[in-house]
Parts: sequence; C-alpha cells; structure tokens
Amino acid sequence: MTADQTLITQSPFAKQASEELYPTATIIYHADAERIGEVSHLSELKQSRTQTISRLAPEFTQSDSTNARNIADPYISRKPIQLSLVNGGLSIEKAPELTGNITVNGRLLVDQLFIVGNEWADGVLISMSNRVVLFIHQSPRASKRSQKKHGLLGESDVVVKLRTVIDRVADLQVPVLIRGETGTGKELIAQAIHNGSHRNEQNFVSVNVAAIPESLAISELFGSKKGAFTGATKDHSGYFQQAHNSTLFLDEIGDAPEQVQVALLRTLETGEVTPVGSSGSIKVNVRLLAATDADLEKSVENNSFRSPLLQRLAGFEIRILPLRKRRDDIGRLLIHFLQKELETVDENRHLENTTGNVSFWASFFYKASLFDWPGNIRQLKNIAQQIAIYNRGADFLTIPDHIEELFTPKYAQMEQATPPIEPVQPIETPTPQRRKPSSLHEDEILEALSLHRWDLKASAEHLQISRAALYKIIDNTNAIRTASDYSVEELQASFSNQGGDLEKMVDELKVSKAALKRRLKDLSIH
Repeated sequence: MTADQTLITQSPFAKQASEELYPTATIIYHADAERIGEVSHLSELKQSRTQTISRLAPEFTQSDSTNARNIADPYISRKPIQLSLVNGGLSIEKAPELTGNITVNGRLLVDQLFIVGNEWADGVLISMSNRVVLFIHQSPRASKRSQKKHGLLGESDVVVKLRTVIDRVADLQVPVLIRGETGTGKELIAQAIHNGSHRNEQNFVSVNVAAIPESLAISELFGSKKGAFTGATKDHSGYFQQAHNSTLFLDEIGDAPEQVQVALLRTLETGEVTPVGSSGSIKVNVRLLAATDADLEKSVENNSFRSPLLQRLAGFEIRILPLRKRRDDIGRLLIHFLQKELETVDENRHLENTTGNVSFWASFFYKASLFDWPGNIRQLKNIAQQIAIYNRGADFLTIPDHIEELFTPKYAQMEQATPPIEPVQPIETPTPQRRKPSSLHEDEILEALSLHRWDLKASAEHLQISRAALYKIIDNTNAIRTASDYSVEELQASFSNQGGDLEKMVDELKVSKAALKRRLKDLSIH
C-alpha cells in the first residue's frame, strides 16, 4: 500500500457536459417475460419529431441482440400514443380512436398530458391496457460496453458505467471506497473488483466492522498474541493476516471505533500490522476495499471520523446510485428475482403467459416501478420472495396486504392527481376553493389532523386540499408519523398500555384509525 494515493472526489457516474442524452423507451413488463428489459432509442423524438407508440411501433431490442421487434401484443391498440418534446418537457397525446386505458405516472390519459421539470427528468411510466408497461426516459447511448457482467444485474446506463469502472480499477493496488445507500449491493461490487484482480485465486475476506464488538475490534482485525488478554489462549491471526496476498473488504467502515481508525491508518501508511500483545510488526500485502452508507464528510466535521483515514481509504471512490435512480432496471430485476423465488417454491406456473395472469403482473410491475425502494435491491429481492411464498399453492395470484399498502401511498397520490371527469350536476352551494398545499403551515396541518382525530379525508376537506396532497405532506413531514412508521415494539407497548382500546391508541399514537387497525391486523397484535 503506497502513501501517494489521493481521493477521487468526482463520482465516476457524474454525467459529463458533453454526454448526449437520447429519449429512450424500456419495456418494464410484457406478457412475454423474455421481452422485459428490451430498449428502443426514440429517434423521431430525438429529432424533435412526433414519436408514435403503439402495438406496431417502435421496435425494441435487448442490449446484447440485434433482433428488433415491435410490442406485438394483440390486445394493444394499433392507434398510437404520440410523444413530442415541447419547451423542454414531454407531451403525451392519445389518438381519439385509441382503445384501452392508458395510464401515465399513475394518471389516466384522457386526451393529452404535459410532463415537465423533475417529473420528465425522472422518467415517465406508461401502462398500456394494463398489459404492457413502458418507461420513457433520457439516457446516454454508451459507445463502448464492458464485456464482463461482474455478476451485476441490469442494463441501465448506471450499471453499464459501473461495469466499466470496475474494469478500470480492478487490477490496480489502490484502496477503493464504495459508497451507496443500504441494499445497493456494495459487497457485490467489492467481490467483482476482487474477481477482476490478479488476487482472484486467493480467498476474498469480507468483514462487517459494525458487527465486531468494540472491545475485540483491534484483535479481530490485526491479530493477537497468546496471553495478550484474558481468554487469549493462543496466537490469533487477524483479518489482515488472513487476507495476505488477497483482498480485504471492510463493510460499514463509517462505524469503525476511534482506536480502529488509528490502527487502520497506520496499516494503510506502512503496510504493517501489530498484533495485540506483540512487540513487533508483521508485513502484509493486502488490497483494501471499504464501504459505507454514512456521510463520512459530515463525520469528519463532527470529529467522529478521521480525515486522513478518509483520504487513504478513497484511493478511488465508487458511488452506487439508488434503485429509484435506475428505474429502467426495475422490470429486469423483478422478473429475475420473481422467477428465481417462484422456482424455489416450485410455483413457476404463476409466471406463465396466460391472459389471466397478465393484468395482475402488469399492475404489480407498474406499482413497483412507481415505488421509491428505500431498501433498494435488497428490499426488491425480499418482496419477490414474500410474494412467491404467499402464493405457494394458490389458485389465484394476490399480493399480501402489507406489500399492497407499502406500494399504495405514492401510487394513490398519483392516481388521485387527475380524477376522472364526472358529468356536471346542478349544485346548490358553491364548491369550496382549493388551497395551495405550500400555503399551509405545519401547525395548521397538525391542528386539523388532531381536530378530526387523524381521519385523512375529513382533515383534507377541512384544509381545502386534496387527500393526495395531504398524503404527500405527511410523507414529507418528520413531525407526523403514520401507522407504518411505528415499530412492532412501539405498537405492542401502546396496545398493552391502552388495554387494546383502539380509540385510545389513536389518541396516543396520533395516526389514522383505519390504518392503525390494518397495521395491527398485519402484525397479529391482539
């Protein structure tokens, strides 16, 4: 390990100014599961012309194939949806004679919709007749792709670039700091770097720093001599010695205790470890990889993490974007994990391309693609497993209530954003004027919720905003908790304190009675 390694401060995934973006359509769901993930670069839209989307156009291909084909689903209309770029946004227009419902980001397309600003930047999800789901987004067209997959699922530009970066850094000696939210696959990246290095014939050593008791951390990492402390009945080789001539991966490095940080910095500078109880040092040849979801810069400011150590660890830095920033991969990931989990429980039949299953899966993939996935790929994999187990032996596919509820908040907000047009009826009193949600103060919202005992419909009417707007405010306000925000232990304690009286629990927890009742039922608290 050398002393001249410097921090790479710019993420390798930052878009360069010269990087040209292309309007792209990715198939999130199709009745033919093999077509999920196919891509079409929308050349007409790129040239500022009208782009049609229908059963017959455009043509899609997998990233590793030249076999182009249109959507071809017989239940999708031949009459097109028309896309066009207008003042930096996206216009989506439905042909008057088009049959079948078209839903755009959760809103029913009646005639024409304009997608602008962040909504267009984040991509547009289109459901066609509840059979085919497309994601329209802007993506760079990679001129050169890594030939190695590195065990990474997906074909989004984020994953394509990640594979390229792994190729570039794998055979070097520099330490690598891998950063990303929980569940994004940081250890998988570390394993891929090891596999691409000249050390790949040696065992990859992985350690979760946060899982090591602080009192044992030094001896576990750097080793100990017999008699060094109570219970040290023989010499112990630490993880650095075990990883000699190989790769050591330290996960959750942001949780390393102060004494570990000091010892780790010395090892990075000298290439030596000093076992506890030893008067001498041992030379080690270790490629160090580390990962964290913590804000290390903030930890440095708070004096809980050493700045020199951060500089040493980040000889090169890789930042993994969360799943919500690569929605074009959600269909690919979902189908992969669903097939795997359904096969595990011997229920492959549930993914057969039958008419009865298509609308179910299309709806599920659509809702899943609107969800933000705070737990990222780990959470997606877990939900696929739960659905497979839940439908084991079932004649008809269903989604567990707690997963349906998990997907509901954002999905419901979007669906209610454009309510269906109803016939005009005579009215005797004027319709209350709607207020802008931004004009409401937190105290006013809390007062309304308290007044109506956390009934969201009544509270929304009182505040003169839509229920969807109130959902959004609650999601973005830390001072307001929902039933799903409470842990099992908190709910059990409230249930016990209030003698199971639901009304008293509502007053104590300050949540919707209906939502609390569902949550208690899901957790079998009674």
